[in-house]
Amino acid sequence: MELKNMTFIYSEINKAKGKKMFKKEPHYFQYRDFEFANGANVAELEVLSRLSTRIDVKEGSVLMREGAFGNEVLLLVKGQLLIERDGELIASVAPGAVVGERAVILNEPRGATVRVEKDSTILAMTRSEFNTLLAECPSIARNVLEEALSRAVS
Repeated sequence: MELKNMTFIYSEINKAKGKKMFKKEPHYFQYRDFEFANGANVAELEVLSRLSTRIDVKEGSVLMREGAFGNEVLLLVKGQLLIERDGELIASVAPGAVVGERAVILNEPRGATVRVEKDSTILAMTRSEFNTLLAECPSIARNVLEEALSRAVS
């Protein structure tokens, strides 16, 4: 009797899926709770999703090297990154953090090394993509620039 009920339930679920009763949120909605997306509207989140490349990175990987010129800005979606300057740990960053923006905005060498502490997922943008994001998404631009300025002061 129980197997018959299970078959019925699976059948109903499949019918419902066919009728689009289950709606999967677009993947960009997962970014709306991050600090960099605070106040962003759906259109801005769509632009972020379109311009960025989602990449899974492994523990121990070096994403940026202090003193090197870089062309990428990274947004941490999942995992943990370590920020090191002169070989010393200066910060551990959690999901929602933006890294590399200062070097890209000011066109200067990287101020720190960024290492993956545990397997992570990042959104990567080239300088051109990042500049487009700043131009098209005022809420995200404001948040990213405020964060960059607050780190420069501290």
